[in-house]
Order: sequence, then C-alpha cells, then structure tokens
Amino acid sequence: MNVAFRPAPRRRMARVLVIAAALLSCLFDLAAAGESKSSELTLRIGMGSAPAPALPNSVNWLAKDLGFYKREGLDVEISEFQGTPLAIAAMISGDIDVGNVSTSDVIRMAASKSQPMRAIHSPDARLYFLIAARDDIKSVNGLQGKTFAVARIGSVDHSLSVLALKALGVNPASITFIAIGTPSTRAQALAAGRVDATTLSLGTWVTVPKDAGVKILVDPGTYFETATVVEKVNAVTSKTMQEKPEHLRRFTAAIMKASRHFAENQDAWVDAITKRRSDVDRKDAVSLWNNFKTAWAVNGLINLDAYKKSAEFFYQSGTLDKIPKIEVGEWTETRFVDDVLKEIGVYGKFDPPGRAIK
Repeated sequence: MNVAFRPAPRRRMARVLVIAAALLSCLFDLAAAGESKSSELTLRIGMGSAPAPALPNSVNWLAKDLGFYKREGLDVEISEFQGTPLAIAAMISGDIDVGNVSTSDVIRMAASKSQPMRAIHSPDARLYFLIAARDDIKSVNGLQGKTFAVARIGSVDHSLSVLALKALGVNPASITFIAIGTPSTRAQALAAGRVDATTLSLGTWVTVPKDAGVKILVDPGTYFETATVVEKVNAVTSKTMQEKPEHLRRFTAAIMKASRHFAENQDAWVDAITKRRSDVDRKDAVSLWNNFKTAWAVNGLINLDAYKKSAEFFYQSGTLDKIPKIEVGEWTETRFVDDVLKEIGVYGKFDPPGRAIK
C-alpha cells in the first residue's frame, strides 16, 4: 500500500527550531566564557610591607577585594614581604611582576644598570610618617641618649627620620637606632616599653592601644615638611615592562579607578579597610580618610617634577651615596598612566600630572 509523504506538523517543527536555538545559545555562551577566561591576564604584585596599611597605599589590596582588578581582566596575586629589599629580590628573580617599593631603591637599581627598574605610578606618594615616643619624653631633644626602633638601618623610615631629626635640631648620632622590623612590630615594642621611640605611619599609629603610655612626638605634617619626598612607588623591571605592557596598563587602570572611587566615597574605603583590617576601628578609619582625602592616586601620582625633586633629596641626604646620578626619565615610565588618562580623563581636583595628556 502506498503511503503518501506528509510534512511534519507545524508544532513539531517549531519545537525543533526552539531546541536548535537553545543549543546554539549554549554554544555561544560557552565560547564567550572560554574567550573571557582566556583573555584574563595574571599579574603578580609584591608589597614591601604587611598588612595593608590604613592609608591610600591600601588601594593595592582593596582593588582586589572590591573587584577592580577583575573588571580590568586581571587575575592579581598579592605577596607580602617584610621590607623593600625582599620585594626587589623577588622582582629580580621573576617571582613577582610589580613591586610596591621605596623610590630610592628604584633609583639605585636603575643607576646600577645591572637590574634596571622603572616606577610606573605611585598608589600613595606619602607614608604619613610620625615619630611616636614614650610619654615621659617631652620633646624631640629628649630623644638624645634614647633607643629608637627602625625597620633596618638604612631603611626608608630610618633614613627619613634621620633627616627629620636633623631638621628639628637633633643630632641623630646621639640616638641608638635599633633594627626591629615591620611597623606593627615596632609599635608593639614601643607600647611594651622595650624602646623609647619609633617612626610609624598614621595608619599603624591608630592601632596602638590608647593606654600604652605613648604619644605623638612629631606629627605627620611636621614630619613631611622636614622630609618631603615621594617615598613609595609601584615599579617593574625593564624585562617585565617589555613582556607585559597590557598587564601593566590594566593594573594601572584598576589602581586609578579604585583610587577615584575611594576619593569620592569615604564609606567605601572605610568599609573595605575595616573588613580587611579587623584591628582598625571604624571611627579611626573615618578620621584617617579625612586626613588624606586628597592624597589618592586619582591620576597615578607620577608628577615628574616631584619625582625629580625627590631624587635630588635622596642624593643630597646621602641615601644614594656613591650612586651615579641619573635623569628622572631613566627610572620612571609614564606611558601606562598616560594611556589610561587618555581613556578616563584627568581628574581635576588634585594629583596634577604636571604634563599634557594627548
């Protein structure tokens, strides 16, 4: 018996089309996810201090906590080191790509030619140093004959404190400097009475117990006036700069966007830093933000005139004793900041770039 061919009912055809469309959509989604995952770049950054300070420099950590790196297509791994020398050693060995280190050490490495480095921006040019001391020390002159804790002899806090003390009329040779280590360790030693004084950042100072019998001997404003330098930068080796330019551009964009977010939103920073640092009281965090609300790296904090003056300061102070003098352009690189500023515009309220952005 002959059976006549009949076309499939319309409802069956519609169902087939729906299933086919769904399968295609899944395939597109999988492809997009694979492309997104493959386009995410890994960047390893090393911090020359720990934990995250309650200062603008905290943006290095908080940009990860709040997803700013992720939104730029970066998978950032953060390593913490006990001091700049260890961070620089990790940069040289290739264990990290970017180091948050002291400016003078970048100049020293660049001038040596053996391991040239470049500062690509600064998340916080100031460290907001102050000198804290036991209550019974009434003035800076009272530090003579006392013990003074530093990270290490020749460290940033030691070198700058020597300069500040000289400017305040105190002979540093009359003080016994003791290498103890990290800011938190120095704060603990001071609070316990094991040393008479130390240099701390404002962020570390707020963690010192109120009943520890210590006080601020030289406030951050006075300290900065006597030792005005760009103290810390995010730096890379020339090798990393050549091999990972897109990584560094995305990293710079994340830092600047996060800095703008915190500059405009006090609560955003207070929430983020108190979540990461349970030892920082919320009221103290609010007070801190008010102290440095115009210090965020909204434009990258890489004003070459300020960097040049800082280098001159390091050379004149003896911090870079016997180190060949080099031009600011030999240890800085502005192209990553400038590329981002072309995209997001210059923030006009503070942090002037000091150059035309074209």
